[in-house]
Amino acid sequence: MNQSNKTSSFLKAINKYAKQQSDAILQEVEEFKKQEIEKATKEGIKDAYTLIQKEISVKKALIVSDVAMREQNSKRELFVKRNEIVENVFKKAYDKLYDFTKTADYIELIRKSAHKISKLFDNNECVIYLKSADADKADSIKEIINNCKIEFDDTIHLGGIKGYCEALSIIADDTLDSKLNDQRQWFCENSGLKVV
Repeated sequence: MNQSNKTSSFLKAINKYAKQQSDAILQEVEEFKKQEIEKATKEGIKDAYTLIQKEISVKKALIVSDVAMREQNSKRELFVKRNEIVENVFKKAYDKLYDFTKTADYIELIRKSAHKISKLFDNNECVIYLKSADADKADSIKEIINNCKIEFDDTIHLGGIKGYCEALSIIADDTLDSKLNDQRQWFCENSGLKVV
């Protein structure tokens, strides 16, 4: 083989080796680019997912807060409406009871109350309280409760009687006011107007 063929074969071998090295380097570069793009894509997707989750959490919190506020406002409105209904019912009951105190049946109610209190106090000295407008009923009460002193109580608005026996340390309240007031709690519990 002559020298020029040897040189030519040597150059071909070097070029072939250089080409192989170049191709290997290009392939490594392409593989590296592909891995970096995949890595960047995964990180981008992860970052986007995290951002979306944060946005969803913020939106959920706003929705929950809004729903809670609306629920609270609705309950407040229901509570106000319920109180209006209760007050209206008890205003009407108060008015009917007040009208009742102007009837002949009212004196019978006073007499029955006096009998109950008389039994409770067992003829001990006592004080019987009336509203001022019922002063005309004092004699009827004294006929039933012999040992009593009559006084007037400005806290009795509707009527009825209450008494106090110091010897027994007993207070008896049979006024229409207390009876009506006692019905308020029962009405609120049993009327179906609860705000839950």
